[in-house]
Amino acid sequence: MKVFGVTRIRNEEDIIENTLEHVSSFVDEIYIFDDCSTDSTISKCLKFPKVKRILQAKTWETNPHKRQVLEGTQRQTIYNEAIKNNPDWIYYFDADEYADLDSIELSDTSYDAYALRLFDFYITPEDIEKSYKERKFMGPEYRDILTLFRPINGLRFYSRVPQANFINIGHKGFIKHYGKAISVEQWEETCNYYINFLYESQPGNSTISEKWKKRKGKAIHTKSDFNRELIKWEDRLDDTKIINNSRGQAE
Repeated sequence: MKVFGVTRIRNEEDIIENTLEHVSSFVDEIYIFDDCSTDSTISKCLKFPKVKRILQAKTWETNPHKRQVLEGTQRQTIYNEAIKNNPDWIYYFDADEYADLDSIELSDTSYDAYALRLFDFYITPEDIEKSYKERKFMGPEYRDILTLFRPINGLRFYSRVPQANFINIGHKGFIKHYGKAISVEQWEETCNYYINFLYESQPGNSTISEKWKKRKGKAIHTKSDFNRELIKWEDRLDDTKIINNSRGQAE
C-alpha cells in the first residue's frame, strides 16, 4: 500500500521541516511544487529522504486573476508528477496542516476518498510567546476537506480541493490548521497576500481582500474570526460546541 504526500508551497522556511517530519511518518514519498520561494524552504525540503521530486515555478505571477488559476494548475502539475509512480493513495496537504488519521484504515475498500475535518488554531494572549504547535485554542468552525484519496481518472484540481467522481467518501480524520497561528508576523503576511493577490468575490460574501483588510493588526484572538468562543482540540467531537462552516469558508 503506497501513500504519496503532495503539496504546493511558498516561503515556508519557519514550518516546513516540522511539517515534512510529520508527513514522513505516514507516507512513502513526497512530491512538492514550490511557487518561487525566496527563502531557505527548498534546501530544507531536500533534507528529507522521502521528498522524491520538487518542481519549481520559474517566475512569480503577480496578476490576481492568474494567481487564482494557479491555485489549481500548480497542484495539478505536482499531482500528475506523483501518480507516475502509481500510488494507492494521495494525501494532499498544505504546509501549515497536521493530520490525525488514526480513525482511517486505508486497506478498507469501502472508500475511495476521505474528507478530514479541519479546524483553525489561533494565537491567544496566553500563548503569544509559544511555538505554533503549542497553541491550545481553535475556532469551533470546521470544514470537511477532501484530503486523502485514491488516484482516479479525470481527477482535476481547480483549487485546494480536487474534483473527481468519487463514489464513496468517508468522513473520518481531523486536521489541525495552523495557518492563523504561526506568528504575529506571519499573520500580517497572510493578510497582505490575500489583500494583494486573491481579491475575487465569493457568492454571498465580501471580496476576499476586504475581509482580510479588516483582519490586519488582529493576530491575537480571544474569539474566532467569526466572533465565536474558542474551544480546545479535545472538544472537536462535541456537537454542542463545533459548527459546520463549509458554506462560509473558514478562511
